[in-house]
Amino acid sequence: MPEIRIDTSELTYPWFWLPRHLPHFVDGSLPGGAVVRLRPGGYAFQQTRDRACDLRFRVDDDGTVDYAAAHDALLRGRGTTTLRVVGVPVTLNPTGSPRPVLPMWGGCHEPLDPELRTVRMPPGSAYEIRLGLVPGTVVEFSVAADGRVDYRREYERALSGRGTGCLTVDLDTVGSH
Repeated sequence: MPEIRIDTSELTYPWFWLPRHLPHFVDGSLPGGAVVRLRPGGYAFQQTRDRACDLRFRVDDDGTVDYAAAHDALLRGRGTTTLRVVGVPVTLNPTGSPRPVLPMWGGCHEPLDPELRTVRMPPGSAYEIRLGLVPGTVVEFSVAADGRVDYRREYERALSGRGTGCLTVDLDTVGSH
């Protein structure tokens, strides 16, 4: 089984999982990336508990990685044994009353300060942010391959920035979405 390195050091939150191929999340920010043994075939990259990101890659018979040309801006390492996950920048902008904001993906375990912050993340549709302390309100959003954010209509009073690279979270109205 080929040995592949998956380097997520460019992501703000570097923990990932390969559903049905790794038993748990691993830290890909280790020097040189996390070492995984993968059979030739296709794989989904995942940073959330519930759903894979929109990134897929494959391990070829010669033990090198490959991915769709559409992911050239998001991944690096085609034809090598190291897959680098670059992702896209997304700005998180909490406004209103200061409350902790906790991104719930990629191994984040510390709330963000309630101020503007840009994070680097892979595109996907299952991202969640917890607002306040546990238990707290959780809002969901998605990120396109070009960094544009989207969210469900039910969050429109609390979230803004649809179609841009900046997700604004109004902490004063988020509980009343």
